[in-house]
Amino acid sequence: MGTVQERTSFADPAARVADEVAMMLRLGDRNRRSAELDGTLERSAYLVLSVLEAHGPANINSIAERLRLDASTVTRQVVGMECGGLVVRGKDPRDGRATIVHMTEHGRAERARAERARGALYQVVLQDWDDDERAQLARCLHRLNMAMDAHLGHGGPHL
Repeated sequence: MGTVQERTSFADPAARVADEVAMMLRLGDRNRRSAELDGTLERSAYLVLSVLEAHGPANINSIAERLRLDASTVTRQVVGMECGGLVVRGKDPRDGRATIVHMTEHGRAERARAERARGALYQVVLQDWDDDERAQLARCLHRLNMAMDAHLGHGGPHL
């Protein structure tokens, strides 16, 4: 059957992008179990904590909107993260019915540790790329995410 690159070498560029993104996600999942990332946060927890790091304490709906997830999905994630001591939930002082999620110091430390591990992994993976190539890749991935987000009907703030 061949590799993705072999299968898509004659395909149109959009189909190649789809194949390469699918393979990148697959390899990313495999890397999650690698020695470099062993014991670090799962992607979902990392993203929730990244929202809290960037924007401060937030309610479930705000986190869900930024991650483009359903609020019930984020609630389940937050409950698990709370059990792990990564976040705490409290009442919103402006609306006692709403819950605000706060990152704990443990959560902040684990997010930073995961960020360092992920960065180190990509330093190794991209070691043969020059700074301009790495910057171009980051810009292209950001642009791809923004275009996908816009296509899905979102245009507001995200992570």
